[in-house]
Amino acid sequence: MATTLTSFFPFKAQVLLAALTLLGATAAGYAQQGKAAEKKAHSYGEKLSEAFTKMKPLQDAQDYPGMIKLLESVPVVPGSYDEASVLNTKARIYAATSKYSDAMKAWERVVQLNDQSEYFAEKDMTEVIFFLAQLNAQEASGSKDPKIQSEYFKKSVGYFRRYFDKTPKPSPDIISTYASILYYSAVADPNNIDHALLKETRTIIDRALTSAIKPKESFYQLYLALLQQQNDLVASSEILELVLKQNPAKKDYWAMLFAIYLQLNDKAREKDPGMARDYLVRAIVTLERAQALGFLNTPKDNMNLVSFYLLANQFTKGTELLYSGMKKGTIESEPHNWRILGRYYQEANLYQQAVTVLKEATALFPTNGELEVQIAQIYLQMEKTREAFTHAKLAVSKGNFKDTKPYGVHYLRAYTAYELGDLEESMKALEEAQKFSEHEKDTQFARLKEVVGEALNEKAEKAKAKETPKKADASKAPSPTSAAPATKTGTPSKAATQSK
Repeated sequence: MATTLTSFFPFKAQVLLAALTLLGATAAGYAQQGKAAEKKAHSYGEKLSEAFTKMKPLQDAQDYPGMIKLLESVPVVPGSYDEASVLNTKARIYAATSKYSDAMKAWERVVQLNDQSEYFAEKDMTEVIFFLAQLNAQEASGSKDPKIQSEYFKKSVGYFRRYFDKTPKPSPDIISTYASILYYSAVADPNNIDHALLKETRTIIDRALTSAIKPKESFYQLYLALLQQQNDLVASSEILELVLKQNPAKKDYWAMLFAIYLQLNDKAREKDPGMARDYLVRAIVTLERAQALGFLNTPKDNMNLVSFYLLANQFTKGTELLYSGMKKGTIESEPHNWRILGRYYQEANLYQQAVTVLKEATALFPTNGELEVQIAQIYLQMEKTREAFTHAKLAVSKGNFKDTKPYGVHYLRAYTAYELGDLEESMKALEEAQKFSEHEKDTQFARLKEVVGEALNEKAEKAKAKETPKKADASKAPSPTSAAPATKTGTPSKAATQSK
């Protein structure tokens, strides 16, 4: 979720509109201000009164530089009511002409003078303080220096708090603006997050949610950013569900909600398996809801859906989605995915179905040896050794191994050949396997090679005995190391071939 500070509060437009409205004051208006001031024993000096009478023609002509020049021509006593009045008027002109830094400096001096002498009505000063709160936030948003950002944000927060002291019922927009400023003030320094401010921000947001009939989307974006800072995944999912209920066309929100449910599933897996499964189901349903709207339906997304169905032990649904998806093209039809399908059938002891889909895959990918390896291993589990040997040989001849080590393939061929009594083929395969370093740590390899070697020696001895009967009579004693069928002790187990 990508959001920016200015996406939460368009200060310039707000201040400009307000300043132009306030500049609507005519010379008569200024005279009225003077009368109001006289009630408080504050009045303009002669020079300033004269300047204000000349203001209207310049204002009508939108001659703002002329208005500033006129005001600057008036001599004022530092700290006086005249100084405060001139600065207040100049600040409004600056704001109306987008000179926000100048407006901010002028208004800050006005506030300082008013705090000392109470020159202006409380309502007017509350308005000025509100402008300063926004302008300081605007300056912060325009800076890339964390230190400068932090300074402006602190000033903005201070002015907003003064504004709320005098405004018991601020509008929802103002509340959300303040929450935005609090949040960005809290995270201005990524290395030193102000968690107290984050907590205050959340309180303000909760208040805004209850006061606004229909909060703006940018406000929900802020709330989500805050919840993620606090790592509150549960509340984040609740807010996303609410937003998507109101506006289901938000593609990015679907992806975010799906990811959050997966995170919750992962966190709950050890402590609360039941809750973990609930979150997994929510993730699946979220993905399906998004797909019904046309979102998150890439081949990768569809494969994810399969994986999560299988993870939820929904074997029938998962394998059905995978097979139909590869046939229709909504899931990538590639060897790895076909092997996954075969493996899940295999793990469910549906060996014949596993073989069937894997053979279908070999027709699609005739040069892929890994599919043949998997078929050979399944046939071995089915105790169909001859078929296992056939596909082991096919695997060797095809090659193109990506996830399978060639050593294991040659060993599988050697083992199945030995089981069938083809000792020469078995030894040939063992010699190929021995070219790979894995054989050095494999005790099964050494044992099988010893048995095959001894059996070949015995076979040779017997053949030699037939040629020389006399010598054969001298060697009729049975050999203690005679070759044994594959089921006898000392022969590598069938399971050993499954792990290579």
